[in-house]
Amino acid sequence: MATTTGNRSQQIVAQATNLFAKHGYAGTSIRRIARACGITEAAIYRHFDSKLHLYEEIIRAKAAQHDIAGYLAERVGHGSIYDALVAVSGHIMQLTREDPTLVRLMFNNSLESGNVPTVLFQEIRMPYINFLTREFERRMDEDEIVPVRAFLTGRCFVGMVLDCALNLGTWETLFPNRSQPIDIYSNTAAIFANGLLKTRDSALDCALSQPGSST
Repeated sequence: MATTTGNRSQQIVAQATNLFAKHGYAGTSIRRIARACGITEAAIYRHFDSKLHLYEEIIRAKAAQHDIAGYLAERVGHGSIYDALVAVSGHIMQLTREDPTLVRLMFNNSLESGNVPTVLFQEIRMPYINFLTREFERRMDEDEIVPVRAFLTGRCFVGMVLDCALNLGTWETLFPNRSQPIDIYSNTAAIFANGLLKTRDSALDCALSQPGSST
């Protein structure tokens, strides 16, 4: 039975995703992808203009799969700054736990050079950073938190949480009783929130001393 254009494109994306995750962008050639699909290189170029175009489509598909933008849009302006931080850190933890292929893409992406790393950064990291930037700016206007450089602060928080999330398996091996995801992200959010608040929240201090609890 003949393969339809849509099915062929999906096959290419599926095989390329696995290869990019395993070998990285630089280590994955169009020839290797074609061989994995059992088709010619020319057949791939009928669907994608270049290897970079194919990689971009894969990363965008990953972002859409986890609906990062939709999830964050529903949490704009909700709760306290702690709630905003928990929304981001909890979603990042869930995303990395549910999608080990994306984790491998992230690891390999950090080793790439040129314009390639910006694709994943823009599609996966930036939605979280932009969300927190706007939340910090709004909450500074409302006098909830101290003045900060909103974008830089958001970038630092997202980077910190992603480092924890990407290395969670290692932490669970080394410290099996001290590495539950909820403890990691609620603890990180509580520390960060109390550093931002104009008036320290005693409830967050309790969250820090009681693993697994939430406010």
